Amino acid sequence: MQESQSFTPHSSSLTEDEVKRRFMPFLRDFYKNRYEPMHNSVSVELDNVSREGWVADGKITFRKSDGSPFVCTYEATSRDKAEEVKYQLNVYYLLWDCAAFGMVCAALAYVFFFQSDFVWLVKLKTVGNIGLLLGFGMIGFFAWYFLVKGWRKYRYIFAIQQFKQYFADEQWVAIAEDVFPAPNDPYLLELRNQCVYNGIGLAIVPLEGVVRKVIDPSRLGIFGKDRQMTQWVTRADWYQSFSQNVGKMAASRPKAPDALTVVWNKIYRPFHYLVVDPFNKNIWRVLRKPAGQGAEVYTRFMSAQGVQKWVAFLALLVCAMLFWRVVTFSDAKVLELEGLELRPNGVNPEDQVGYLREKELIPEDGQPTGVPKQYPVAKNKKFRDEDNAINLSGDDDEEENAGIENEKPTSTPIRSTTNAADACTILQTKRGWLVQDRDFNDRDIAIDRAQELSRRGLPSHWAAQNCIAEGRSGWLVWVGDLYPTEAAAQTAADNLVLAYQRYDLKNGRFLVRKLR
Repeated sequence: MQESQSFTPHSSSLTEDEVKRRFMPFLRDFYKNRYEPMHNSVSVELDNVSREGWVADGKITFRKSDGSPFVCTYEATSRDKAEEVKYQLNVYYLLWDCAAFGMVCAALAYVFFFQSDFVWLVKLKTVGNIGLLLGFGMIGFFAWYFLVKGWRKYRYIFAIQQFKQYFADEQWVAIAEDVFPAPNDPYLLELRNQCVYNGIGLAIVPLEGVVRKVIDPSRLGIFGKDRQMTQWVTRADWYQSFSQNVGKMAASRPKAPDALTVVWNKIYRPFHYLVVDPFNKNIWRVLRKPAGQGAEVYTRFMSAQGVQKWVAFLALLVCAMLFWRVVTFSDAKVLELEGLELRPNGVNPEDQVGYLREKELIPEDGQPTGVPKQYPVAKNKKFRDEDNAINLSGDDDEEENAGIENEKPTSTPIRSTTNAADACTILQTKRGWLVQDRDFNDRDIAIDRAQELSRRGLPSHWAAQNCIAEGRSGWLVWVGDLYPTEAAAQTAADNLVLAYQRYDLKNGRFLVRKLR
């Protein structure tokens, strides 16, 4: 094996052509012991160019013992072309991620303000809304750029990316011994990590001596059938004849992982490689941008970043729809929204359950808990000052005194007694249900109770018990009007329980009674 790899270099450092020729004997011996190729089927070629434009520094093809074809390609790198195996900062990939993240941040912020403070957005007008979107977009853009710039996914190695563009059974990276100054060089460590992750072999070609294998290639990686078989222009005659039958070639390809394994590998391995492994090794640090790599290399091998473009487009679409809704909102509707904002929690105070005392103090938080309940006045109710306001009898005595205004005597606060006759008449002539507050044996106590409830904002009436049931003595006080059904009266009684608790009025329970 050492005799087949013997080679006399032309200088103290290997050139790329010398690395190619020194690595080829190593591959022949490696696969001779691994697959036992068929006799006279091994073909070795250098500097192969595919129809798609991909270049392989070396290619070895042969038939395995079972007759199936095998293709292996490798990239050779010398010291003067070390940039091919040193990671670069993938600027285009990073910028597209920054743009997508910035658009998502702008969309999320705009949705938040649209839901929480729509009136404020409308008042910003067109220029203000554009500035708001640009501001949050720039914050997200630069936050991603400076915080995530050192992530592994943005480390770009030319040789590794070129291998991803086409399919081969196995692929190798062969580097001269003097490409990296030390075994712990960060660029060498990253090259090893990406070779392991992508299933690519790695070997070091010394100036003298045996080629040292660092990593064995893995035939089945995380890609499954994502990489396509490329058509090489320079190939052996037996391989050209074999490639005429596409179906046989597809059947003889290495068995790819099943669908479930491919999905799992595409989820687990990137997460482990990009998140778990860097965390365990504590290698998060900001990377400087290497020099000597032009934009042409990036645009050649990087895809169109379709996912980032779709994310940015959808976020932009959301912003555009909400922006149009804001700038076309009329000023009249803005005034209505401002009126609603004056209400605490957007609730009308008059719709709150409960009653407010006439002279209740404002709470410590400055917000009253309610408003006095406004009961409608019956249309057939007459007020004392309106009774007999116009004389329709035509008496002469009244005509003589028509020009003289009668003076009203000064009234003194006395207990009202005018309610009994009218209330009793109502109870005797009407049908329905009432909510009884209490019953009393003393007439004056019943009157005082009714007046107290009325002062609290609860219209009350009093009447004799015999107005409802003949032969009964005593007086009763009921609250509210008459109700057509027992269910309505019971609902009113339940509401009155809360009102009584609010006013600290004592009552065991309300009695719903039916009029005869």
